[in-house]
Parts: sequence; C-alpha cells; structure tokens
Amino acid sequence: MSVNTVHLGPGQTLPLQHGEDVLTPGHTAEIELKIPATIAGPKRSERAKGMIWVTDHRVIFVSDTIDTPSTSASAAAAPSEPPSYDAPPVLRSLEIPYTSLNLATYNLPTFSANHLILLFVPDPSSSAINAASALPDPGRGQNLELKVWVGEGAGHAVWKRIEGERSRVAERAARGVDEELPAYAPA
Repeated sequence: MSVNTVHLGPGQTLPLQHGEDVLTPGHTAEIELKIPATIAGPKRSERAKGMIWVTDHRVIFVSDTIDTPSTSASAAAAPSEPPSYDAPPVLRSLEIPYTSLNLATYNLPTFSANHLILLFVPDPSSSAINAASALPDPGRGQNLELKVWVGEGAGHAVWKRIEGERSRVAERAARGVDEELPAYAPA
C-alpha cells in the first residue's frame, strides 16, 4: 500500500517530479506505519525495511522486499503465493508530501533507538489516482503515524531536513495566499 506507488528495481534511480531535487542520499531505514480504525477496516500496523529519501517536495520510502511478509520459516521456503482475499496490502512504498505532513518529531528514548515520528494524512489527489492500493482516510481529526528508525546515525540530519522543507512549503503557501489578493487601487 502507498499514497503514491514508487517502484524501484535493482539499479534503478528514484523517479522525481518535474523540478524536484533530492536533498539527502538514500539512507537505510526501518518504518512502522500505524493506521487507526477507519470505515475501510480495523486499526493495524505495518512494518518494513528499506531506503528513505528527502526531497524538496516529499519524503519517500521504498521497501527492500517486494514479496508478501511470511509468518513462518516454512512459508519463507515455499514459493510465494498470491495473498489471500482478506490479507491487508503489503507496504512497498510510501510518499508523504509536505502539504499533508502535520507533525515531525525526533525522539531520543532512554532504552530504545532514536527515531522520527511523522504524523500525516493521505494525499487525496494521489489516493484518487490509485484507490486500490491507497492508504485509508483516517477521518476528521486523526492522522496516520509513521515511526522511522534511520540507519547510519543519520536520523537527526534527516529530521532537520524534513522540518526545514516543511517550514519552507508552509511559508511558500502562506506567501502565495497573500500574493493572490488584488492590489489596492484608489478610487
């Protein structure tokens, strides 16, 4: 499942939008996506390992594995079968535009690894395009929570980049609203 699907095979580069710049190299990351109970289904949590990038428009995560998760060692040895009808979609990639990102924090817990927490709502324009694999709308006043453990000790640097770009996007949006007002013309 993803807000916008990003497919990367071995040796492929990150697909960028027109005018988009990558601000950080791909860092290894482990994520946990917590989805609250919605009309679409019960609350659930998805975990994945992969790479994370920060661009000037969005945060992008792409999973290392493309197979469905297995629950036992014997299932891992068997050839991969299509998921059952009731199986939730597998988290393969995730894009979070800064316009849908509500909160980004960097946490330094005492007895576990440092991590980022990103609270966001799914981007409605992209979920309409890919409704089959889109994230569910959490409803009014709720967010999806993404917990990110960044490898190579780069968690704080990634968080600073995300916060900097998020504030720039908010500033541009506020400035754009101000510029849309008509100029004063004396009568």
